[in-house]
Amino acid sequence: MDPLKIDRSALDDMLAHTRETHPDECCGAVVSRDDTDRVLRFTNIQNRLHAEQPADYPRTAARLAAIRAGEEPGARLSVFYHSHAVNGSYFSGEDRARALFGDEPAYPDVTYIVVSDARTRGEARAFRWSDEAHDFVEVAIEVRGS
Repeated sequence: MDPLKIDRSALDDMLAHTRETHPDECCGAVVSRDDTDRVLRFTNIQNRLHAEQPADYPRTAARLAAIRAGEEPGARLSVFYHSHAVNGSYFSGEDRARALFGDEPAYPDVTYIVVSDARTRGEARAFRWSDEAHDFVEVAIEVRGS
């Protein structure tokens, strides 16, 4: 499977986002256009919603703006990212469940990046849907502009 190619500035922005929101998780997306990546930070309102209605809001993330930006001419939604504040960068069972619609990927062309400083400062791992494995598999990250 091809590696995820991402700008150094985008990866640095994701890592800065995780540090700014620690100990809470952060989330966002990357929209790519003309070999340039733009990070869109989402406001994670999970804590407030969960406090108000825990049964109805076990988790959340706002994705509509990123989807619209990815539909602009010449652009594509390339990455959804979030952080794991405690256990490092891995694709958890909950991450997998949230990325699926039934038993198929909700966004089959999007790569998911999990960032964390919990085990190793600046840890980032990428996961993408594999038709062959019928699951998300880890893919290498190739950083442009390093």
